[in-house]
Amino acid sequence: MSDIKEVDFFIKENNFDKGVEWYQDRFRGDYKIFGEASPNYSKAHYFAGVPQRMAEIVPEVKLIYLVRDPIERIISHYTHNYSEGREHRPIEKVLQRLEDNHYVLCSKYYWQLEHYLQFFSKDQILVIPSFQLMNERRKALQEVFDFIGVDSSFYTAEFEEQKHKSGQKRRKGRLSRLVLESPVIKSLKGYIPDVFKDPIKRATRPQVQKPELSASLRQRLTVCLATDIEHLRSFTGLPFRQWEI
Repeated sequence: MSDIKEVDFFIKENNFDKGVEWYQDRFRGDYKIFGEASPNYSKAHYFAGVPQRMAEIVPEVKLIYLVRDPIERIISHYTHNYSEGREHRPIEKVLQRLEDNHYVLCSKYYWQLEHYLQFFSKDQILVIPSFQLMNERRKALQEVFDFIGVDSSFYTAEFEEQKHKSGQKRRKGRLSRLVLESPVIKSLKGYIPDVFKDPIKRATRPQVQKPELSASLRQRLTVCLATDIEHLRSFTGLPFRQWEI
């Protein structure tokens, strides 16, 4: 994998102008396959042109889209932004208008995929439900390894380790955000073990409670997302029975 987790190279507003050589330098070692994980690549409403840039530079790329229950993803996304100090409104206010809503569009998985299908064939895209990766990890990883063309029988005890367990979120203050999001600190964060970071977070940040959605809001979200999720089911052939929608 890349030396930093979220490379964001194909995003014009982030790192694309650093050039292909900068991107190549993120992958080191004598390996058959290299990969990176950048969730921002599935935010077409924020960052335009990502699939086209990929197609121009890495046309044979294999794309893996990890998806979770779309309503739970919205709640998690909001809770993360609130804990990071990027969101200040209550969730009911945030979701008062669902049309062209950032949180909702990130959960319109097929709509996001359509931007890639303009440039890549269906067999270059693998959709993996997060509950499968959590509960059927060996099977999910075998599917991934088959997809990218490496030994699907490979398995190690390290795959059983779950990093970055969600636990209790804590909210950053303004000063904390200014310090932690400075370029120098951001470049170092990936090299600091959680065993050192977690006690500092607990001591300096107040706890954040995961919000509960009203039944009426859940119903509105279900109606809003239903068609997109049906398209996703048709595209993948997966039932997603564990999802609320």
